[in-house]
Amino acid sequence: MKRKIITLVMLMTIVIGAQAQSRLEPMTQIDQKLWGEKYFETWLSEKASQQMLKFPTPMEDFPSALYVYCGHKKIKRLQVKWCVVNEEAGPDESALKLESIEMKTDKETALAFSNLIKHAVGTCMFIDDRLGFDGTTYFFGDYRRVATIWSPDRGSNCRRLTDVLEKAMTAVKNQNEEELKKLLPEVKSLTKAFEELYPKDIYRE
Repeated sequence: MKRKIITLVMLMTIVIGAQAQSRLEPMTQIDQKLWGEKYFETWLSEKASQQMLKFPTPMEDFPSALYVYCGHKKIKRLQVKWCVVNEEAGPDESALKLESIEMKTDKETALAFSNLIKHAVGTCMFIDDRLGFDGTTYFFGDYRRVATIWSPDRGSNCRRLTDVLEKAMTAVKNQNEEELKKLLPEVKSLTKAFEELYPKDIYRE
């Protein structure tokens, strides 16, 4: 009997963990603003439709960000910003500086990435209290809603989300629109996966 109970608890833990990884976690704009302004001068680019901010363990890499622009009368494009060591920093200056590159694309591509982040943020529902010192923290959102995830598990919706957006960042850095467009099937598939997490009676934009 005791063995059955232990097995049941283990199975429940696995299921809960999987569920926690199917959605991003809610957070406040204040928290995201503190992180964003520290490294990217502004927590959200004024004209960006959606964004992802990435904060790795300091030993691994420096912070980076992806911004998607696809609103009305806006030039459809993706922009990547990343921190690098400021070799010319004085004693009272920041040890890091920002570099930036953007790539124009068509409306379908920009809208696909915007929708992915929008629905990923829109379906965040609860906080997963996992703690740790190593790993990567990701922030997502727009002016209305923000969400986060910490080192998502392999195979989960959230890991697929961070993986495809990081590949998009690489494509923008390489100025390779073909590489970016190859990601669209995964972007659209994952968008549907997040859309399916909405309650049946909720209104979706």
